[in-house]
Amino acid sequence: MLYEQTYSKFLSFKGEPLRQGRQKIHPYPAMLHPLLVDYLIDQYANKNSVILDPFSGSGVSLLQSGLKGYPSYGFDINPFALLISKAKTTNYDLELLEKDIKEIQSEIKKCEKVDIPEIKNIDYWYSQSVQNSLGRIRYCLKHGSYHYPELLKTCFALVCRDQSYTRKGEFKRYRIKADKIEKRKDEVMRRFCNHLETILEVIKESDKEILSPRHFFDTSENIGQYHLEYDLIITSPPYGDSHTTVAYGEFSSFGLEWVNDCINISSEYRIDKQSVGRKRSIAKGLLENKILNDTLELIKHQDESRSIEVLYFFNEYLIILENVLNQLPKNGIACYVVGNRRVKGIEIPTDQITAEMMEKCGMSIKEILVRDISNKVMPSKNSPSNRVGEKDKTMSFEYIVVGNKE
Repeated sequence: MLYEQTYSKFLSFKGEPLRQGRQKIHPYPAMLHPLLVDYLIDQYANKNSVILDPFSGSGVSLLQSGLKGYPSYGFDINPFALLISKAKTTNYDLELLEKDIKEIQSEIKKCEKVDIPEIKNIDYWYSQSVQNSLGRIRYCLKHGSYHYPELLKTCFALVCRDQSYTRKGEFKRYRIKADKIEKRKDEVMRRFCNHLETILEVIKESDKEILSPRHFFDTSENIGQYHLEYDLIITSPPYGDSHTTVAYGEFSSFGLEWVNDCINISSEYRIDKQSVGRKRSIAKGLLENKILNDTLELIKHQDESRSIEVLYFFNEYLIILENVLNQLPKNGIACYVVGNRRVKGIEIPTDQITAEMMEKCGMSIKEILVRDISNKVMPSKNSPSNRVGEKDKTMSFEYIVVGNKE
């Protein structure tokens, strides 16, 4: 049985930028479109709703929920994503924020001390001049007293990435060519000060009270131990294992390496190793998913090892889905925004697999909406075989699977 899909031109939001308002504070891979979150809240929330995002990432759903006055919970295993999310969802006193910005701008100009962390192959990724400039800002952030340190550190992290030798528009670490390195200049101070000024204006323009969310530095697999109550889930789970799709850890690394020891959320840098797909004990009921099993058989004919990796991904995907839906009350709504990626040239119908899993968890499928994602921050091609040089088209559509708890 295949579940019906409905294409929505409206939900493509052509011409509407993905990063708008506070979403400009720091980019993040595969972000939900804020207007899509707004639509889902308007469609499915009631006046007393509490919203959960079990894969909250940089906090798009949490911010949009807070702007609309809804309490929310967000889970993520990436401390850097939670730092960005906290910076986005804080209510700022503009006078104090301006004071922070003026103070840090003044301090870094006269500071002569540097604090450069131990980073593997640091000279490969940064010039000595850039290291020293970043080290001065880092020293001031660690030794200064600020009202909004999360925002300052998030802006600093953006510059750490921007001023490195990594290629623009990439999620994984790829170094620019030698001829471009020779032309690179140290623009750390200018970029940092300019970004602070830009974000100050953004916050002034969007100076609306936000109902701040609760952030959890944990996998939502453990959601049961927190005894949370929620009736609406809006989330976009990972599209697949991190080493062949979006490497959230590698993307976060440039910022984390410089701020990890000066933020409250601290973790050894193992995000991609902790991402969905790491469990090796198969969940009860996984092999009863006909659509998944049919897909695995097709991949197995091409590459058995890749079919096993896909199996492990959906194994943990199901465990988390079950745990999250178990806490959902009767008539609660779950909106899962997924992408159907390709492995060995075979499209994995994640929307159909998710719908079948939801039904086995006591949900009825209300609809599956389809939208274009031409403006989503995703690579245009990936390596589905995980071999250098082999490329395939990535997703051009997104699927919103909506289920109702019976």
